Amino acid sequence: MAENATTWTDTATVDLEGMRVTLSEPVLVGRRRGYFWFPNLWTMPNGELLSTISPVPDIHLSGVPYLVLWSRDGGLTWTEPQVSCDGGQTLIHLHSGDSILLPYDLRPRADGIGAPHNIVPAGQRVFDYVPTGVVITGMPAPVPLIVPGLDVVTFSFNGQTLWLEDGTYLATAYGHFEGDDRDSIVAVESTDGTNWEVRSVVADAACPVPGNGGPSESAICRLQDGRIMCVFRVESKLPFGQTWSSDEGRTWTPAVTMPGPFSVQPSLAVMADGAVALSGGRPGLYLWLNADGTGQDWQQIDILTHHN
Repeated sequence: MAENATTWTDTATVDLEGMRVTLSEPVLVGRRRGYFWFPNLWTMPNGELLSTISPVPDIHLSGVPYLVLWSRDGGLTWTEPQVSCDGGQTLIHLHSGDSILLPYDLRPRADGIGAPHNIVPAGQRVFDYVPTGVVITGMPAPVPLIVPGLDVVTFSFNGQTLWLEDGTYLATAYGHFEGDDRDSIVAVESTDGTNWEVRSVVADAACPVPGNGGPSESAICRLQDGRIMCVFRVESKLPFGQTWSSDEGRTWTPAVTMPGPFSVQPSLAVMADGAVALSGGRPGLYLWLNADGTGQDWQQIDILTHHN
């Protein structure tokens, strides 16, 4: 797609308690015959945007392709997609300026679980495949294969990442341990972005938040008071679960059901003034906003009402 200059067109303003939200017309990122879904979006260190989009069914594969696109004008226009293998839904910015696309589906490794990854060199629109990949060690229980005979385990990198106060990288992975009927989320840490170790269990199969699936797709952010917050899926069409950490992800408060925000693939962003934005849905597509920065009281905007 050509990257032609254009501007955002505002179409609606929504007044909420303590804030005003302006919504623009949607912009087409791309179209494709067949699958073109599960989009992810990140701001790169140079200010450009990077998006990955899945071109395959939502099934278990030994190697997962993702389409990779860039925008240099804040999302108004996008490059033609390039195909990556073992790209994913999680990206970590390294202190060097490079970034790593962490793999979604993980495989058994001699010392844990892992998979090849892609590195995005600082300031470049390329991704380099690294077959040696990343590895997670220190799992608190055995991790089985997700399907007998397929070289893929039940755990996946998923969600957002952040830097801890000492510069260590923090990410999340979810899946089910051997013998469990529900999923669990673990927080994993790394000093180089490739060698990861379990730091804590964020929410396990015994999590009290209702839902047959258990804690799975998640998002993390650092609140203005320094705490880390995790919001996670438990089951489609049911409310999200939520937990906080006051010690850099080493321990987490007992998970609670969120009053309002619901369903799948949460994503979090913290504004400059501390306000928190959360997206999710199914059915529908919603934005929830928390004005006081605690992550507890949310006001809802129905995105589909304004965009379709």
